[in-house]
Amino acid sequence: MNAPLFTVWLAIANVVLFAAQQFLGDRPLLRFALWPPGEHLIGLIGDRRIVAGFEPHQLLSYGFLHADVLHLLLNLFGLAMFGPLLERCMGMRAFGFYFFFCLVAAGASQLLLGLGDGPPAPTIGASGAIYGLLAAAASLYPDRKLLVLPGVPVSVRTLAWILGASALLHGVLGTRAGVAHFAHLGGMAGGWLLVLYWRGRLPFKPRQWLEP
Repeated sequence: MNAPLFTVWLAIANVVLFAAQQFLGDRPLLRFALWPPGEHLIGLIGDRRIVAGFEPHQLLSYGFLHADVLHLLLNLFGLAMFGPLLERCMGMRAFGFYFFFCLVAAGASQLLLGLGDGPPAPTIGASGAIYGLLAAAASLYPDRKLLVLPGVPVSVRTLAWILGASALLHGVLGTRAGVAHFAHLGGMAGGWLLVLYWRGRLPFKPRQWLEP
């Protein structure tokens, strides 16, 4: 059985870049976090204005920045739980495409639906892509059991419904501020549709990267 090399490299990249954040502080956020459209004044250094705004590369780069150790560990846990399983199913090339597709879908959804009335804030973290991995696992292995809590097995499909409904509820109600709920939903929806497409379940000719 092939080792899930892409999953391993994703984990290493996230850890290395999080370590770099500890040395560079907030500076990476200005260029590589996902900012809402427009020019946002962050601060002043003398007469120099510090601004940030949306750039296309941020739809990928934001997924490799994290707010704190817990944020990083939760995403690495999700990657470890679903990444090897899906990479062995899809193959490294398709899995890599799938991960970044979910990351972009999550970021685009947050930009379109997650703009609040408060001051502009950047989106960071791979959570949207991890929710996309959950959606793929729920589509391909719906009855696979996970021990989310000790002694409490839950099917992947049930977990996907619970987390998806929670993200939708919090996103619509505006609760749990500071969490990119619409990014989670966008990653799930984008990933689910891509798996359906690959498996020939949509009215478009599929790319045969997945076994039906």
